[in-house]
Amino acid sequence: SNFRHSPLSERHLELGEIAMPPKKGDPEQTVSEKILVEASRVYDARDGEEDSKDLKTYAAFLSRQDAFYKHIPKTLMDRAINLRPPRDRITCLLIGNHSAGKSSFTNWYVGEQIQNESVAIETAGITIIRRGRSRTTWKGPQTISAFPHLENLAKIDGVVDFLATEFSTSVEKNFPLVEFIDTPGLTDGTLKYPFDVDQVIYELAEHATMIMVFLDPIGKALVSRCMNVVERLAFKHAAKMSYYLTKFDTAGDEVDRTNVVSQIVQELQGRMRATHALKLHTMFLPERATEEVRRGLPNKIDELCQNIQREIDSRVQDVLDNLSKDCEALSAIVDEKVERNKKCVNHNRFASVWYTVLSCGFMLLLSVLAYWALLNFGETDVGGFCTHSDEPASVQLPSGEVIKEVSEGKAKVSLYCSLLRLGGGIPAGILLVALMVGTAVLWFKKTKQVEQLSGEEKKKLEAIQTHINGTIIKQHKQLKKKLTEDVLEDKLA
Repeated sequence: SNFRHSPLSERHLELGEIAMPPKKGDPEQTVSEKILVEASRVYDARDGEEDSKDLKTYAAFLSRQDAFYKHIPKTLMDRAINLRPPRDRITCLLIGNHSAGKSSFTNWYVGEQIQNESVAIETAGITIIRRGRSRTTWKGPQTISAFPHLENLAKIDGVVDFLATEFSTSVEKNFPLVEFIDTPGLTDGTLKYPFDVDQVIYELAEHATMIMVFLDPIGKALVSRCMNVVERLAFKHAAKMSYYLTKFDTAGDEVDRTNVVSQIVQELQGRMRATHALKLHTMFLPERATEEVRRGLPNKIDELCQNIQREIDSRVQDVLDNLSKDCEALSAIVDEKVERNKKCVNHNRFASVWYTVLSCGFMLLLSVLAYWALLNFGETDVGGFCTHSDEPASVQLPSGEVIKEVSEGKAKVSLYCSLLRLGGGIPAGILLVALMVGTAVLWFKKTKQVEQLSGEEKKKLEAIQTHINGTIIKQHKQLKKKLTEDVLEDKLA
């Protein structure tokens, strides 16, 4: 079976064929491969479920714009929003002038004739070379669909029709952990490309781990278009870039070779801002040179392979380091949300108490105000607090004699009544209205409920925290131990 008929979904293919279970007869994976595969599974379980137990799903849940979103530290939230599963290999972007040997180097490294080699312009499009389970080719639409990080390429007119992915079963050198992107040779003159090749290179450079600039010594290295692209790339991606003078065995005698190197270095120095670390490595394919040439000329092709190996080692360490940081960030977000939810729950409890107290207080003040209005303007004493008679009380005895109560001093008047009627009732009215307004303001401030987590959301947060601190952190420690043991060759490491 090949990749076209694989039962795995396109999501599975995002991380490439290394994430697939090995077939019988496949070479054993290296420790670096195993670490990258297992780390990628921690980020994306690829089980097809919406509620997967992986960091990608957790980050999407925790970065939702809910009521707690603005209260989470920006650094933590940005890390959750930008969390992406690590890629399972490094990406080497090959650029250079026409006939600089980019395709030849790729074929040599892979150990298989993948790209056509010729003095004529053979590479007219963008070709991605990766390891697969079978020798097959993907066209542009399938390539864009399987590798989402290349989606922006589809926005450049014409590029999809000239984009392809070549899969090889080779396990030469470190090819299972390397992805090459071969680009068209850059030339001056009237040659027209079917797409904006400069813009495509700039976009691919954003995703590349290494940018290898291949320059041909036979008078083509200094073409302005190539130098302009190199200059712009160096402005933003200087740390990724390395420069190689290819086909050095065809550069003539020692004097010619010295002149070529000097001219190219001088041109590069004139275009680079930081030139203190600029190195132009000379290289050629050893199989295509004579024994005398191999012994007499400096060839940095092995050093290039070592640089690729170092980038792979660095990628493995970076993946483990980022895994630790991502776990810490997501765990911290969970802690922040749980702590914030506790405060919200307490706030809502006090808000409920305030609601009851202030509602009762407001209704009481409203009833007093109504009584005040009836007493002062309706001349009605509904509660009977202010009603009293000037006539003394009388009692008729059985004999028919009437006995009258005689009170000494002035008649008693209710204090409550006096306050409500004081000054025509105006001070009491103002005081009652002020108290009601104050109560209403307090009601709106103190009774406002805030959003809190539902029971299901709290369970989800607890599950995330348990899984991260229990399972994922343990996996991370095991991966680091596996890397340490592989390097030190010491089971007690």
